[in-house]
Amino acid sequence: MRSFLLISPLIGALLCVIGANAAVTGDSPVRRFALKGAQATQTTNLTPAELYARELTHKRPTRRSTAQRRQESELPEIQANINIGAITASTGSPLGGLTLGTSGLEVDLSGSGINLVTTASPSWSSRTDRRITISTLSGFPNLGLVQYDASSGLTLGVGLPNGVLVTGVADPGTAPGSLPSFVANYNTGLSDLAVETDVWTIDYITGIISAQWTNPDGSKPVTVLVTDGTNIAATGDVLAFNLAHGLGWFPITLAYTIAP
Repeated sequence: MRSFLLISPLIGALLCVIGANAAVTGDSPVRRFALKGAQATQTTNLTPAELYARELTHKRPTRRSTAQRRQESELPEIQANINIGAITASTGSPLGGLTLGTSGLEVDLSGSGINLVTTASPSWSSRTDRRITISTLSGFPNLGLVQYDASSGLTLGVGLPNGVLVTGVADPGTAPGSLPSFVANYNTGLSDLAVETDVWTIDYITGIISAQWTNPDGSKPVTVLVTDGTNIAATGDVLAFNLAHGLGWFPITLAYTIAP
């Protein structure tokens, strides 16, 4: 009986010690507040590589905006033989094809006109600063804009009567966007008038061809193509041009077709 009384307190003391050790250990952190949705992960005894791999799985994938998009290669350029026709700008009525006259290109009311050549590609929708050549015009093969006459100024714009004639220009012509230069032209056969050649904008979808003259100060005015029914010119003010060079000039649009 006495031995039982001595053993009972001893057993109780041992149980208290075991319970305390089970509740708190010196190496375990005390978690007072549980994070919502958080799960405890064992990160001790992991190698750096394993820690890095674990970190990657916790990151959402991101889209790199700098990733290079797939680029489709352009189809090669080709030399295209074309015919150019004139259309009345106000009505859309066809006038005729462009043919070679005594001073420049003229409207041929009875035919499709002469063959001209330019570069093209099935990949293109529109290109500026194009060069168009006249294969049949020896000595002046580049279709360009030439100072209308020696008395005509080189600046086109609203209120100005100045104009340029659509005619042939000798090689090497002028570079895209360059200022007017004195190069031999088909109108006079001399280098006495200012010219520009690579002035053509070609829309390869609609077939429309327009011109862009560059003024001596580098400005680019609205350039309106006009005809008097025969000759073809360009100006920045149709009314002022008519008053200076005779009435009868009206705006036109040029359009090309592939030559047969």
